[in-house]
Amino acid sequence: MSSFVIKIIAAVSMLIDHMGLLLFPQYGIMRILGRLAFPLYAFCIAEGFYYTRDRKRYFLQIFVLGLLCQIVYFIADGSMYLGVLIAFSMSILLMWALDEVKKALAAKDGTMKAAAIFVLSLAAVAALCHFMTVDYGFVGILLPVLAFASDKKWVRLGLFSLGLAALCAVIQVSGGLDVQWWAMAALPLLALYNGKPGKYRMKYFFYIFYPAHLAVLYLIAMFV
Repeated sequence: MSSFVIKIIAAVSMLIDHMGLLLFPQYGIMRILGRLAFPLYAFCIAEGFYYTRDRKRYFLQIFVLGLLCQIVYFIADGSMYLGVLIAFSMSILLMWALDEVKKALAAKDGTMKAAAIFVLSLAAVAALCHFMTVDYGFVGILLPVLAFASDKKWVRLGLFSLGLAALCAVIQVSGGLDVQWWAMAALPLLALYNGKPGKYRMKYFFYIFYPAHLAVLYLIAMFV
């Protein structure tokens, strides 16, 4: 299974989830199907960071799209919480810092400095999550980082699985969605991932789809 197929499944799952949230709250099955979206996208964020040739551009694309979504959230309901793309942009910064640690370990030089920067970055993100509401919280931000932590497929998937289970537990304990454990169903799909991008890329479609579908759904919800 290519990353393109995973992104398509994630996009469909996200659309169903947000339709269930905004238009059809009486159909709980839509929220269950929507649990696949976040873990699939989190894994794809890690893959995108690993393979991108321009990390700064990759970060800015995710961050700017996140800002556009924040505008949609604020216009729709005055919400100031930080959405999932802002969370993923923080994941990218943490992966960047972690990669410097990995390079320092390989070169056996500057390891302490790189590790200190990574730890300080973790502390800064944790503090932000403490003082502000961030979509999926600190553990959610760490999911792509766990997927990036190793070059070995099954180690990556194992770390990611532990992180996803921790996220589901945190959400359940904090009184969030009681169907969040259905997110674990994304793991068999990720196990089928072949490490290839697929025949089609459609990168900008996926970038545009997130803010566009939110804007359309919020507009429909305002008038229905």
